[in-house]
Amino acid sequence: MPDQTLIRNLKEGDAFLGFLLAQEAAYKVSAKGSEYLELKLSDASGDLKAFLWDVRAVEGDMDAIRADVFLWVKGSVTNYNGRVQLKLDKARFAADSEVGDFSAFFPVSARPVPDMLAEMDGFIGSVRDPWIRQLLTAMFLEDADLRAAFALAPAAKSMHHAVLGGLLEHTLSILGMAERACAHYRELNRDLVMAGVLLHDVGKTAELSYQRSFGYTDAGNLVGHIALEAEWISRVAGQIPGFPEDLRMQILHIVLSHHGRLDFGSPVLPKTPEALLVHYLDDLDGKLEVMFRALQDETNGGSWSPYSRALDRMVYRRRWPQVEGEEGPVRN
Repeated sequence: MPDQTLIRNLKEGDAFLGFLLAQEAAYKVSAKGSEYLELKLSDASGDLKAFLWDVRAVEGDMDAIRADVFLWVKGSVTNYNGRVQLKLDKARFAADSEVGDFSAFFPVSARPVPDMLAEMDGFIGSVRDPWIRQLLTAMFLEDADLRAAFALAPAAKSMHHAVLGGLLEHTLSILGMAERACAHYRELNRDLVMAGVLLHDVGKTAELSYQRSFGYTDAGNLVGHIALEAEWISRVAGQIPGFPEDLRMQILHIVLSHHGRLDFGSPVLPKTPEALLVHYLDDLDGKLEVMFRALQDETNGGSWSPYSRALDRMVYRRRWPQVEGEEGPVRN
């Protein structure tokens, strides 16, 4: 693929010529009765809306332009309500062979996956309870397909850690916080917490689609990740002779309650200290990732980030600087 400007670096007035991934594509009719093409295009740095107001400028098969395909586009950058978008002059379907290296089009975790997997394995190896260790080993070490999917999946479609490897990154971040919390609150069952953190989002490997743009699978839409992972955990625990029923229920309770509220998709509220901790750490890590990302969005300039729908607020940028030589908190 030839060099081209990343979406995050585009400014009003810039010309653009190159390949982008279509996350959304729809032919629509304007109020004046003319047909136009509306797109959501992306690369590894972000996404933006694009419009081709004259569909006669589509080169080749118009039906080939759809979601989850690469497009070659030519146009210019405009600004609408503080957001850059593309006003296209031309667009056409682009075969995968034209694009070459796909890595330029998919956001990925900043952390290398092998390093993250090794860290996860270390947490699993530190579990002392033999039943919990058997369960985690069967799911994350012995099931090669699940391990590969867990290393690749995003943590969400768009809310937080929406990058390849984001699920593993999010899980490790919570594990790091959970380790510190368990050292502080000695009454907690540390092994049970570790299991809950590792398993709380494992169903997202089947709930989300992430081969091209991020979306939901049929299983994700029909069943959801909480139900999926609860079924998996029960099935694997049932294959371990003598696995304690009370332990199975306590692990399932953490998983089923980790959204924290019935109206947020959890069928039960957290009713054990371990479940309450996993819920709050999961919520904290997701919200902080969104806030850090909002701080990096310089679309508006000035002291405030653009409005974040995920947080239902803007974020103040002018943060008090750390004292010279003082180290900040360790972030996994």
